[in-house]
Amino acid sequence: MLEQLLAEIRGGGTLEVSVLAKRLNTTPDLVTVMLEHLQRSGYLRSYEPCDDTCNECALKSACRMKDLSSGMRLWQGKGE
Repeated sequence: MLEQLLAEIRGGGTLEVSVLAKRLNTTPDLVTVMLEHLQRSGYLRSYEPCDDTCNECALKSACRMKDLSSGMRLWQGKGE
């Protein structure tokens, strides 16, 4: 299932945990645990907001600072 999750992420776009859970036929909690495991294993990295440089950011269409401050997390594949 970890490989399926990575394939979904590598497919691109912005995906919510609930959407990933439906695609993988599992729970959002399990997807969150898998994302954290993939981060610890070096396959993903957590996206950190870039403050003033948003105009130059590749994720500017997905990143909304107000959402990030409310607990939303963005993930990037390693090397992206």
